[in-house]
Amino acid sequence: MTASAGFYLAVMPRYRRACVEIVRQTWPGDLAVWVSDAHLDPSVRTDPDVGWYRRVRMVRVRRAAFLQVGHWRDALRRGTTVVDLNPRSLTAWLLLVLRRATGRRVLVWGHVHPRAGQGARTAPVRRLMRRLAHGTVSYTVADAADARADLPGSPVWVATNALYRRDDIRVPAGDEVGERDHLVFVGRFVRAKKVDLLVRAFAVARQARPGMRLTLVGDGELRPELERFVREQGLQDAVTFAGWVDDVDALRAVHARAFAAVSPGFAGLSLTQAAGFGVPTLVSRDEPHSPEIELADHGAVRWFPTDSVEGLATAALAAWDDRASVPDRALSAWVRESYSAESMARGLVDALGARVERPQEVSIA
Repeated sequence: MTASAGFYLAVMPRYRRACVEIVRQTWPGDLAVWVSDAHLDPSVRTDPDVGWYRRVRMVRVRRAAFLQVGHWRDALRRGTTVVDLNPRSLTAWLLLVLRRATGRRVLVWGHVHPRAGQGARTAPVRRLMRRLAHGTVSYTVADAADARADLPGSPVWVATNALYRRDDIRVPAGDEVGERDHLVFVGRFVRAKKVDLLVRAFAVARQARPGMRLTLVGDGELRPELERFVREQGLQDAVTFAGWVDDVDALRAVHARAFAAVSPGFAGLSLTQAAGFGVPTLVSRDEPHSPEIELADHGAVRWFPTDSVEGLATAALAAWDDRASVPDRALSAWVRESYSAESMARGLVDALGARVERPQEVSIA
């Protein structure tokens, strides 16, 4: 009998495409993916170019929670169904309870802890979701260790939060390499990312190093404000607004001219991206970072004081003076082995293929 599995998730962004393609090719059974077009934050969207995803409607309850409607019967019938480890997803709660009640295997996938950390008030809610599930798929090894300590005996798999296939994770070579005179930011232009702090710090740093340049890859609601500041400071020739760039070769070319990437707000996947290209990231010290911050243990991070224009400018100057050490080939090699789409897909396929002899007993205590 063909095994069946499904992912019922809020969204499946474009950067997940490589991983999902590998899972689809590797998983020997029938695989379905149900997603909505956009998340609770509408700037986080599903890849529109994957035709086999099954779309479901999302009903947003203000900005506090969401319910996805559609394909519930199919999701309940699958041999294994994976849902978001996100307490805001009412659909995840529904599928967890119903599948648990009917003895069908259900896993949660996502951040083990809230962004505010394992001591946050909402941490017990995530723990409850994991108690209801038959296992957890974690984004990082560190979070997986925490999950196992929290709920001994509950299975945990690691699907490292990756962007690219292994062969695409490498430092630029040959004609890809340019003069390393750019700071680079990749992400959404939203308040939480604090791109305005970066632009102000760059203006300060460039006074001391006139050859320094800044490339902003992305877009968002703050772009007009950022462009206005650049004009007021007369930095039009030094700052490039590149727009959204998704192609890995194009992004490698951007990083081929970078002496450092910058995460002025909370750090996430862009940290993995830059490290894969051998570029360190200047990171704000006291932010609710995503679990990928564990790359700091492998030399990917250079810290600066949170919300400090002067502190970030100083960190940028130090990185400029040390730019001869970029790219970091050892860092890139570690990311290639540990944070590739293949390693992420392997964790997901392992989780889908695992079997439990009998459903776990649920304890709410």
